[in-house]
Amino acid sequence: MSGERYMLDTDILVFMLRGLKLPDAKNERRVQAERIRKRIEQKLRAGSMIYISTVTVCELEYGATKADDPGKERRALYKILAPFELLGCDAMKMPRLYGEIRRNLEESGKPIGSMDLLIAAHALAAGAILVSNNVKEFSKVKGLQAINWARV
Repeated sequence: MSGERYMLDTDILVFMLRGLKLPDAKNERRVQAERIRKRIEQKLRAGSMIYISTVTVCELEYGATKADDPGKERRALYKILAPFELLGCDAMKMPRLYGEIRRNLEESGKPIGSMDLLIAAHALAAGAILVSNNVKEFSKVKGLQAINWARV
């Protein structure tokens, strides 16, 4: 068992899901989506934990409300999320980290989006490596390890 802990952010999940829906198996986005899916399967088989933040689920739920059939979209969403562990927020550690990260980023003149800030704090609180398609944004967060499985 590897014991590695990963947290998939919203962007990488949406990127993978949309890419897997593309009919052309040679389409670059489809290839990258397959790469992510295979990496997830490899990590799970190796005993890694792969988490989804409640913050990400909130963002995905918002997206579902905008679908033509929100109920159908929500059912599909939870089917896709089933293999992952939904990780609730640590009531003390995550808020403290959020405050520290936000202050540090604002002081350095390099703020990031509010939802990304929450996801970064959650990944740090969980001791997880963040898997994102937006590594550049998350690289601003001191101490956070972020990787992109679409490119690796």
